[in-house]
Amino acid sequence: MSALSKQHWYIIGFSAVYLIAGGIYFLRDLNNEFVIYVAVIVAIFAGVFATLRATQFPIWMLWLLSIWGLMHVAGGAVQIGDHVLFAHRIYPFLDYGGDFYILKYDQVVHAYLYGLVALMAHHTLRVPLKVTGHVFLVGLAAAMISLGISGLNEIMEFLIAVTLEENGVGGYENAMLDLIFNFSGAVLALGILFVVRRLHK
Repeated sequence: MSALSKQHWYIIGFSAVYLIAGGIYFLRDLNNEFVIYVAVIVAIFAGVFATLRATQFPIWMLWLLSIWGLMHVAGGAVQIGDHVLFAHRIYPFLDYGGDFYILKYDQVVHAYLYGLVALMAHHTLRVPLKVTGHVFLVGLAAAMISLGISGLNEIMEFLIAVTLEENGVGGYENAMLDLIFNFSGAVLALGILFVVRRLHK
């Protein structure tokens, strides 16, 4: 890919609008945790777009990535009663008290993101790296890559928790549930990908 197309610029423009708006909102609100998150999202987007020549990610994947960024910014900015959207409890499938609650908006975002990361990892293995082999093994490798990257996210959240006195990271149970949803999202996304491709054959 020699240059960014019009579609790429649409994605960049859309992402820039909500990232700038979110950054201003969090700075005004002195919400250092989400200022850091916005900076991380910007860095991720910059890295993805800077490497498009090598990765060749399709437009639809980039749109899904941008939508994740919007979900993340909205999670910290949108108020629902006395809490932000990230802390919103959608439905009590499991409620053992404290952080051990399923299903929350935060968990949906985690599953969505790392499902997408698994798809991007699978694409990278198959297209630019031209990895051949059994469908299950390549899928497993993509899922493990996604889970590994999600571990970096949990490390970042841990560092935020020990650095910033006011944060919404949560404790041990929250971190473990995040990892479960990260892996579940990866497996689900790859499963959908394989089914769709089989139906198209």
